[in-house]
Amino acid sequence: MDENRAGGYVKKLIFNNDYELNINCNDIVVFVGPNNVGKSRALRDISTISAQPFPGIIIKDLEIKKYGGSVSNLLNEVATSSRSGLADIYDTVNGRFSVYSTTDNDFFNNQYFGSFNKLFISHIETAKRLVGCGPADAIARHAAKTHPIHYAAFDSNYRKDLSAKFKKAFDCDLIPNTQFGGKIPLCMGSPVKLCDEYEDEQDRQEKYADILAQYPQVQDQGDGMKSFVGILLQLMLDYICVYLIDEPESFLHPPQARIMGEIIGETLSNQQQAFISTHSEDIIKGLLDVAPKRLKIIRITREGNTNSFAVLDNDNLRKLWADPLLKYSNIMSAIFHKNVVLCESDSDCKMYSLVDEALKQEQNRYSETLFVHCGGKQRMAKVVLALRSLEIDVKLIPDLDVLNDEATFKGITDSFAIDWNLIQGKYRIICSDIGNKHKNVNRESAKVDIDRILDSSSSEYLTSSEIERIRSVIKTESGWKAIKEYGVSGIPQGNASKAFAELDATLKNHGIFLVPVGELENFVRTVGGHGPAWVNKVLEQYPDLNDSMYGDIKKFIRKINL
Repeated sequence: MDENRAGGYVKKLIFNNDYELNINCNDIVVFVGPNNVGKSRALRDISTISAQPFPGIIIKDLEIKKYGGSVSNLLNEVATSSRSGLADIYDTVNGRFSVYSTTDNDFFNNQYFGSFNKLFISHIETAKRLVGCGPADAIARHAAKTHPIHYAAFDSNYRKDLSAKFKKAFDCDLIPNTQFGGKIPLCMGSPVKLCDEYEDEQDRQEKYADILAQYPQVQDQGDGMKSFVGILLQLMLDYICVYLIDEPESFLHPPQARIMGEIIGETLSNQQQAFISTHSEDIIKGLLDVAPKRLKIIRITREGNTNSFAVLDNDNLRKLWADPLLKYSNIMSAIFHKNVVLCESDSDCKMYSLVDEALKQEQNRYSETLFVHCGGKQRMAKVVLALRSLEIDVKLIPDLDVLNDEATFKGITDSFAIDWNLIQGKYRIICSDIGNKHKNVNRESAKVDIDRILDSSSSEYLTSSEIERIRSVIKTESGWKAIKEYGVSGIPQGNASKAFAELDATLKNHGIFLVPVGELENFVRTVGGHGPAWVNKVLEQYPDLNDSMYGDIKKFIRKINL
């Protein structure tokens, strides 16, 4: 983008609850949330208000910052003009508008874009992009461009860039056919390479036209491909300052949606910003892959007629995305669900989610809960903080031995805004009593057992089996191991049990539900094993989730009140 061109950007959004959000000139702002909360409406509000101060439904007002040189010079470069009475009529690739003065003072003194919003803002709605990829009218090579295809047709830089991005998603080149007649369609196929066997250039061009005429054209393809190209064509326009893109994932498979997110993030210059409405975590992941520093996520929710807005800013997004385990999990799906349950492992998520679905079916309801694994206890606080910043209803299911690490446990309670001073005393009582509980080793009994092992062989060296047997003789059983294996029943009676009951009640009130039997596998003790293999064995042996074997785990999930 030419920095000397006239332009502008949305500097601030003022929402209908008076919440104000400052925005940078190159930010990519993504609106997410459940259905029918106002994501697409927010884009329409921005488009409308940018032209005139008319309050929207989601966005009440906005501020625009303008910059650059002469708007008249820009119009002469990218638009055709005519005169109607006292008004100047301008035709741009995004439509016609009229103004009564194109002086730079009138443009820069206006608080909004006014009539020029069609020059600086591209609102890419679904219907617009499905027809926007259709053939452009043929024009002279150096005539004013009134369709995005004209840029690709007569400038090799635009053409190569457009084709490369299309090929990234569909493994096929995109070629503007300037020799099709009165129209310039976009053809799909390999670039035409002709050998030197023609008498003159006219013969060569005729052969080239014949070959391209056999290629399939974009407007005849499916909606996914047409929508994809429709967005690419708009992104080519480097004088556009603000893009409003409604559900760019429409009609696309997840791989293409992620590529679309990457292309949007890669294509927008440092003086272009975008506002995107989406239901797709793939779009967000694509944006995070290439432009994490530019991204802001705004989650919109609605209770009755009242909207709420929560922002996950660049810094928190980068911290979340820097963790490989979280990056390749389904954590981003959380922003589209009613509530989220975080677990330690994928196997926990699988079993708990199956039980939750079974309980919902009993009530003739559908589950609106997403179960997400954090890849261990150490990541839980980071994920909770990120999701709670978006005002997502977060519940946490950690194994009971999360109490064994004070730093990890305190990080989790802090992320749920639990005052550590109120629970520290109870926590210390529990840990002290559990840590002191272990199996004593009787000296005489150990000596007898070890001598028996040593005397069982005359070999000069101990075998690995004998070493392991000696270790088992002197091994002390940690109180925490008992907690892991037996759950709450392994907590020492007396002060520790009383302190735990009080601590557990506080944790539940804030959304933390310790596994009462220690860990998931202890809910079904008739099946041995651990992790995904254990879950598969349980489902094989007890395929009916109405089996009484699932009674305890159902009772636990019911208490979470999802």
